[in-house]
Amino acid sequence: MAGQSPSGPGYIYILVNETNPNEIKIGLSVNPARRVKQLHSSGTAMPMYFKYLWHVPNMKLAEEAAHEIMRGHRVNPRREFFHLVPDGAALDLETPHQHFGGHDLAGDYLHTFRELIEDGWDYLNIRYVRITSLPREN
Repeated sequence: MAGQSPSGPGYIYILVNETNPNEIKIGLSVNPARRVKQLHSSGTAMPMYFKYLWHVPNMKLAEEAAHEIMRGHRVNPRREFFHLVPDGAALDLETPHQHFGGHDLAGDYLHTFRELIEDGWDYLNIRYVRITSLPREN
C-alpha cells in the first residue's frame, strides 16, 4: 500500500484457505488481486481464495470493526487469521474440513459472518459496497 493511507478508500476482503476451509483471513488492500498473490508468496503456506470483497471509504475503520466482530475467532492477536469454528467450540459445532464437504459448510458459516460484519458496519454507519467480481491487478 505504498503511498496510500490505510484510512483511505479501498477494499476489505475475506479469504479462505484452500486446504483448510476453517481458516480465513480478513484484511484490507487497495489492490486485492495483488495482495492475495503477495500473501501466497510470503504469508500463507497454501493459496487462499476470495469469498467476500467490499469497497469501503475508510479501510482501517472497516477492518477494525470486522476484526472486533470476529474477535472470539482470532487465531493469533497479532495476525489477521480467524477460525470459523474456534478450537473451544469444536466439540459443539462441526468444523469445516478439507474433506466431507468442508468448503460447503464453510460457506454456510461465512454467509453468517458476512451478515454480522455488514450489520456491524451498518450500526457504525460505515458505508460499503459488496463487490461481486474481483478488481484486476494494475
